[in-house]
Amino acid sequence: MSRKSAKKAMPAWWEQAEVPIGQQWQVTLGTLELTLARTHDEWVLHSSSLEDSEASRQPQYRLSKGQLDNPKAERFVHSGDGHKVSLQPRLADRPVVIRPRQAVALLSGQQITLYLSTPVWIDIMVGEPPLLLKSLPAQRLSDTWFGPNTREGELCYSGRTHARHDPRDLPDRPHRAITPLTIHNRATSPLPIEKISLPVPWLALYGDQTGRLWTQSVTMTRDSETDLASVRVDSHEQAEGKTLTRLAEPRQAAQRNNMIRAFSAWLGD
Repeated sequence: MSRKSAKKAMPAWWEQAEVPIGQQWQVTLGTLELTLARTHDEWVLHSSSLEDSEASRQPQYRLSKGQLDNPKAERFVHSGDGHKVSLQPRLADRPVVIRPRQAVALLSGQQITLYLSTPVWIDIMVGEPPLLLKSLPAQRLSDTWFGPNTREGELCYSGRTHARHDPRDLPDRPHRAITPLTIHNRATSPLPIEKISLPVPWLALYGDQTGRLWTQSVTMTRDSETDLASVRVDSHEQAEGKTLTRLAEPRQAAQRNNMIRAFSAWLGD
């Protein structure tokens, strides 16, 4: 497989911007399209979603004059002169169940590191000090139930991945965060990696100088002939030689008993 010799640097889209009174800011990030306008005492927001095939590979911005006149727009009262805005990324609020596009089996005694990506949520922050206007997913994921039956398991999001082994093969997708996942199979039988429950609410979120998003590294170890795995979340201050800036804390504290159902049956879609 041919590889690009160098990745084109993307802007850090989570940096603060300014929307003066009487102007509107249009942003496309992944499948999310936002238009945010500022009046003397309100912020006006309109959001819509693109098809997955139309998702932007790089952030797109446009600042123009005029008020936002859309019957589906939302109005948020905010008096004062504050006109600063930032789009702050956060990881999903549920685990994401990821299916590799091609089945992978890990033999006994082997390990593998996969680079998985999941869409982030966007907290729209306005004013000084910053106030939360609204939180929206950069790409909408479908719901799924992850567990052996309808009584045992949890509600998750559903995602797909190419399960790449080399981070140089990852496409530039500014609205998705990359998780390095190492899986150890210490059981005597092969481990089919057909679906993985990634506990993203346990992870902190980071950004690098090229505008890419990363999470802490995760290690899953399977010791017996079950779908359970012990999970370790690693500290993460660098990724592939890049210095990272911590952007968001984990949504949830990791469980004290770090055994989770990581490779369970898939019910529904």
